[in-house]
Amino acid sequence: MRFQEVWETALRSIFKNKRRSILTMVGIVIGIAAVVTILAIGHGFSNWTTKQLTSNARGETQGTIVFTPNNQSDDEVSSSMVGFDQSDAILVEGISGVKKAKIEKETDQNIFEQTYNVNGKMQSQVIGLVSKKGTAVKYGRALRPQDDLLQRQVAVIDTDLAKGVFGNSRAALGRGIDVDGELYEVVGVREPVNFSFNLSTSTESQLQYANIQVPKQTYAQYSRGKGNTSNTLSITITKGQKTSKVLNEAVKQLKATGTQRNSGKYEANDPSQATDSIGKVLGAVTTFIAAIAGISLFIAGVGVMNMMYISVAERTTEIGIRRAMGATQSNIKMQFLLESATLTIIGGLVGYLLGLAIAALIGLALPFPISVDFSSFLLAFGVSTFVGLVFGVMPASSASKKDLIDIIR
Repeated sequence: MRFQEVWETALRSIFKNKRRSILTMVGIVIGIAAVVTILAIGHGFSNWTTKQLTSNARGETQGTIVFTPNNQSDDEVSSSMVGFDQSDAILVEGISGVKKAKIEKETDQNIFEQTYNVNGKMQSQVIGLVSKKGTAVKYGRALRPQDDLLQRQVAVIDTDLAKGVFGNSRAALGRGIDVDGELYEVVGVREPVNFSFNLSTSTESQLQYANIQVPKQTYAQYSRGKGNTSNTLSITITKGQKTSKVLNEAVKQLKATGTQRNSGKYEANDPSQATDSIGKVLGAVTTFIAAIAGISLFIAGVGVMNMMYISVAERTTEIGIRRAMGATQSNIKMQFLLESATLTIIGGLVGYLLGLAIAALIGLALPFPISVDFSSFLLAFGVSTFVGLVFGVMPASSASKKDLIDIIR
């Protein structure tokens, strides 16, 4: 018997018992729909997160190069750090793949870096300019709006810096700390906040990671005229270029001809490396959740097996007639196996479409677009086919092994 005839017979049997077939497919539909929905939303979130952290609306990526001076005396460190000038920016802009190189002026930022001698080692610390109320402190007091309004030269530092510079946290209170060449009185010491993944790019969320917090207007008043140079060079990389490759080439050029090549070292900060790790984590979480949702497919498979056993028992006469007309055991087995696979494939396709519809509706309320690729379709088709074949083997074998003499009796 030809494959087409066997398959047509299987289809007729499925549509003959529409209600039972539909109820059997419900489990497959729900399982596939859940997996597709989770994957579409999860992949969309992962792609959006990576894009938000590494590129702008035109697809251009951002990277930075930071200059760290060699070990210097305390007097030299107290001055504003000089790392780049305009000639360095022009040099980097001449590199293939670089669209723009900009010196990040400290007076234009709410967050910048400065190097301090901590326990005999030069370490880069983050300075945050606070215009409102500062973060809570462990010792002393937090920065207040009045500090900014009255331009008081006060600062709040974290416990790590306090211990490294002054010996312990309490000893730092009332002492002075240099910020861009000016002395600020330490009025508070707070617990350090380790960097964690956060989608927010607001100033408030960035300031919580600063090792030193000072009033913004105070800094602007006493540092006016400074900050024309900086230790940070921001680089805009054209779309399609590999960020790490371009940044490494920029560092190579600066080491060879940069204005401060003999005074310190240049280091590239490639955000794509961190986002690659984030993307892998998000992908793993999405796959894990989808796998949990896929457990329902196993339950649906048991339902398919049960329905096929019932079908075999009800169609004993049909099996006997087909055997009497020359159908072999392999023909009977193929027919019932195709019925099971066809049932789950139809359920899988319906579940795929339903999953897309649900994901699209949920996506209307999300700040990012869902992401659907051809692999989702292959997954839905492949899993549903696999379930039909695996859970249909035993009922199909049972049907093919029925003896013609026993059927006639």
